[in-house]
Amino acid sequence: MNRENIVEEILKERIRQFNLPGVEFDIRNTPNDWAAIISSYALRNLTHKNAKPNIEEFREDMIAAAAVILAAIEHIDNMKAKNLFR
Repeated sequence: MNRENIVEEILKERIRQFNLPGVEFDIRNTPNDWAAIISSYALRNLTHKNAKPNIEEFREDMIAAAAVILAAIEHIDNMKAKNLFR
């Protein structure tokens, strides 16, 4: 799969996430909240001790994590306005 297709999948996932109930509360997230959400997606399929991850689930989790990273970047100005950065 080429990079353009991957980016397209990430954007598609971001749109899907944006249309989920509760997205209106994303504006309340802090940098730590975003990092925790991203980590939960990135690690979701890696929590089984000594088990290899399922390739499709791993790929889906990475796409979802990337879409959340995009959401976090979209909210940087809002977090800056709330003085959440040093």
